[in-house]
Amino acid sequence: MTLTGNKVYLNILKELDQIIHADQLLPGDKLPSERELAERLKVGRSSVREALRALELLDLIETRKGEGTFIQRAGGHRLAEILAGFFLRDTKARQDVTETRRIIEIEAVRLACTRANDGQLEKIRKIIEQSKQVLSKGEIPAEEDYLFHKALVESCHNRLMLNIWRPLVEYSKVALKESLAREGRAEDAIHEHTAIYEAINQNDEPLAVESLRNHLENSRF
Repeated sequence: MTLTGNKVYLNILKELDQIIHADQLLPGDKLPSERELAERLKVGRSSVREALRALELLDLIETRKGEGTFIQRAGGHRLAEILAGFFLRDTKARQDVTETRRIIEIEAVRLACTRANDGQLEKIRKIIEQSKQVLSKGEIPAEEDYLFHKALVESCHNRLMLNIWRPLVEYSKVALKESLAREGRAEDAIHEHTAIYEAINQNDEPLAVESLRNHLENSRF
């Protein structure tokens, strides 16, 4: 079956699940190589690599240098199929993804106001400074924007929330870059990030939540 479209790797997630069942692979077993998967699925190796990276972010697979890629012993690989199907649905499903992301980030910011340590606050500050440097070069700080939000969720010290959040935003990176490409949006986003950071640094939960809500509303993706 030949797979086409801009979101090829989402389809690959479902196909990978079928391969795991067809090959009767179990947790701890080694997956076929990128090259073999690309040949079996009739897609480019870069698309396979992107799908594998998504699975790794979900802690469903593990890449061992010099050995290959293995199914993680913890968790179930069927989750990949469920997520892939979810992301491929209609507009309502994509709205659900955005809503879920908002819920997670807002709760993460609430917790971060009391749980974030000095090291994490400094990390957030440095990411904001990196964003300014990238923007000053005329480039869109899309990766820095992603890292900022990731650092926010990390600051709440809830690993499950982070593991749920990561794939939601990972699949939205294209939309994130398009949002930041709007005239003046990247600069505004940095100001909004700064307001969120300062509120967390001051342990001002209401202001932090309000600032984040405003930022997510303006982001429009």
